[in-house]
Amino acid sequence: MKRTKRLTAAACLALIGGSLSAQAGQPGARTTAILPSTAAKRITASQPPVTASSAATASMTATTASVATGLTIARPPRQRPKPTPRTDEREKLPPAEVSLFLDAPTQRGPWTLRITNDGDAPVRIAADARLLTLDVTPRSAAKPQRCELPVDMRPDNAMERSLVLPPKRAYVETFEPRLYCFEGKDLDALASGAVVVARLGPSSAARGAFDAVTPIDDVKPEVDGRKFLESAPIRLSDEPVPAAWPAVERQPGAPKLALTAPEAVDAASSDLIEIPVTLKNGGSSPLVVRFRPEMLRFDVVRRSGTGHCVWPVVTAAATRELFTTLPAKKGNAQVVVDLGDYCIGSTLDRAGLLAVWPRLDTRTGSGESIGIRSFDGQVIGTSPTFVRLHRGREPAPLAHPHVEYR
Repeated sequence: MKRTKRLTAAACLALIGGSLSAQAGQPGARTTAILPSTAAKRITASQPPVTASSAATASMTATTASVATGLTIARPPRQRPKPTPRTDEREKLPPAEVSLFLDAPTQRGPWTLRITNDGDAPVRIAADARLLTLDVTPRSAAKPQRCELPVDMRPDNAMERSLVLPPKRAYVETFEPRLYCFEGKDLDALASGAVVVARLGPSSAARGAFDAVTPIDDVKPEVDGRKFLESAPIRLSDEPVPAAWPAVERQPGAPKLALTAPEAVDAASSDLIEIPVTLKNGGSSPLVVRFRPEMLRFDVVRRSGTGHCVWPVVTAAATRELFTTLPAKKGNAQVVVDLGDYCIGSTLDRAGLLAVWPRLDTRTGSGESIGIRSFDGQVIGTSPTFVRLHRGREPAPLAHPHVEYR
């Protein structure tokens, strides 16, 4: 077998150097040395380790060998510098010094919202109590009841009433908490000893996102906006409070007739206010009553005043089929009316909370002319029906903001 002569690294280098030296002295000679492939492999396999003291020599040797043999010497991976974290060109700004306060002198309203700017820069605020959310925790309850307006009563554009609030000023608005906590458990939560927290900001149930406080561009000192404003918890009064709505006096000596209606009616529009009215006979004798829609009247009470709503046409002449006999003790009858048929003026022009007192007045519908001994008098409802009117006949006017010194 033919043996291949092994070449050491030193012999290879000497051979390369001699070949280069011999060719360098000849004019026009090329300085390329060709080695057998077996020798090239042995050079790669038998290359001695490079010590720290001969690092420069080993590097030069490896470079010369790679040029001569056409081999590629693997280099250790270059360590790339770690990227420096990006820094915000603009330093984080302090939040706007804006606070929300809630004043609740009575259990079920009216209440007052107050937003104060305690900073030194003017800011833009969402000056609209319709954007409030009330968290009401009844006495001894573990979780609060969350009360807010229906979606169609909240503004489509949350900033349609936006207001630039100067430094050291306060925005003040009065609102009806019963519009938010309208019925059921929500209404029951508005009771003595309940704890209330008000929050101004976007609602998960409503459309649109916005910030309760936004900074104004190019105004110094610069501040950051606030997505929400939240009031400190307050406790509703434990003391008895006067009735929030005017009561109607009952006539003395009247028969034991009771006129009742539901406690609450939620109406999407003025054309959809349906109120069932019930007449009960609590006396010991049966009574004949002309209990018909044309005999009913309604007093519609707002904070701004009272409207009187009556049947719009003249009462028809008495006939026997128009009268109802109510048995003694438990006799009752019911009619369902549309309040919009009675209130043809401006009473239902504005959305909001209405207290509706029903009345029965049969003095113009006596049965005496046809020989019927009927009840001819007035019966006033024992309590009002609260109507939450989502949309009135006319659009709500843009309210003029009330700003005062804080």
